[in-house]
Amino acid sequence: MKALARLIELLTLERLDDGLFRGESEDLGFPQVFGGQVVAQAIAAAMRVVDVERDLHSCHCYFLRVGDAAYPIIYETEVLREGKSFTAVSVNAKQHNELICRVMTSFQVREAGFEHQVSMPKTASPDEFYSENELIQSLALMLPMPLREKFQAERAFDVRIKYPNDPFNGHKLPAEQTLWAKLNGDAPLDRRLQQCLVAYFSDFHCILTMLHPHERGFMQSGVRIATLDHSLWFHREINFNDWLLFSLHSTNASGARGLTRGEVFDQQGNLLVTYQQEGLIRDESEAIEN
Repeated sequence: MKALARLIELLTLERLDDGLFRGESEDLGFPQVFGGQVVAQAIAAAMRVVDVERDLHSCHCYFLRVGDAAYPIIYETEVLREGKSFTAVSVNAKQHNELICRVMTSFQVREAGFEHQVSMPKTASPDEFYSENELIQSLALMLPMPLREKFQAERAFDVRIKYPNDPFNGHKLPAEQTLWAKLNGDAPLDRRLQQCLVAYFSDFHCILTMLHPHERGFMQSGVRIATLDHSLWFHREINFNDWLLFSLHSTNASGARGLTRGEVFDQQGNLLVTYQQEGLIRDESEAIEN
């Protein structure tokens, strides 16, 4: 099965009862569950209990425990309020009867209204950036098995990146990242699926961007990272089958935490999504040396 088809299958949850769903976990070569998977599956669960005429416009996630990639995740949904225009749904993601992530989502009927947005930044075309998939293939040779196999596997996204990341030997970079991404294949132009796919992808580069100014790679000795919270705001309809521009800026790092803000544009310059993540970026190298 192709990587994109596997990902879409991962986001297709099994219904266990009214408002209760189960999602399989994806093994990316690390013991913990990828945060983007939890975010996207929680959104998918909330969508299952909301009328299809209402679109997701915001999502706020708090990660409370590390998820186990070897086990499925149970998603408990609760419709907190259903008004004339908005529906609010909470989702609890659980493993082994313990809460690993709490998510709040809000949906809205489609309405016309005032419009303005920030301008799309000027940048090079996808062909002028580095192919992240090719970079990952070259780095995979430095990894032990079976992690190497995971890195060498086909990926669900085609990514072209401005600043390459070396996970083992970080080098000083601006506290920002610019990348183009699209699906490695075609997915149905379903509003909800497209939102889930962007939510999944949005977790990939936030913490890496936080580390840029500090000359640290995320797999470097002494570096400990984890997603603490992640939020997304959906502004306009998405087509991830075409190239989308992800513009990320890490606005702060302090107290062993970093903050990254991202904006997603289509090729016509429309702002589609805004997202933000706070992550743990702890440097334990001095403690190891001492």
